[in-house]
Amino acid sequence: MSFTKFQFKNYIREALKELKFTTPTEVQDKLIPIVLAGRDLVGESKTGSGKTHTFLLPIFQQLDEASDSVQAVITAPSRELATQIYQVARQISAHSDVEVRVVNYVGGTDKARQIEKLASNQPHIVIGTPGRIYDLVKSGDLAIHKAKTFVVDEADMTLDMGFLETVDKIAGSLPK
Repeated sequence: MSFTKFQFKNYIREALKELKFTTPTEVQDKLIPIVLAGRDLVGESKTGSGKTHTFLLPIFQQLDEASDSVQAVITAPSRELATQIYQVARQISAHSDVEVRVVNYVGGTDKARQIEKLASNQPHIVIGTPGRIYDLVKSGDLAIHKAKTFVVDEADMTLDMGFLETVDKIAGSLPK
């Protein structure tokens, strides 16, 4: 079993090659086909099992890089986790010949600058903490109403930290 069976776009294959990823982990092998099929799922596995690539690789595969709209929203309960996901996503997008706009919206960063950039350019993939993402959605600056994918990473921690209501509001802003 290898990643070739998923028939990923060239730039995704290049990113996997750079990482020296040749064989999917157990969680990737089981869940990537489900995500690629567009089905909802809840996945649970240990740290280091490849969860982040399990949801990011299909997001990039299904991405319409020519689109001007947000296509995926990924929340994480902390700035650190959001930044880790963002770094992995940037590693993948760096191999694309066309621009893939990936952003990281977390508290403690320059919101005014984020709003300024959003006025001229919506990202393809939004990663961040629920509070900052929802603030940008609520203000009308971040348009997620066309996003096809919503990921709540570390859902248990998200709930424990009291973000359920905010995540629910983000989900309510997504297409049905």
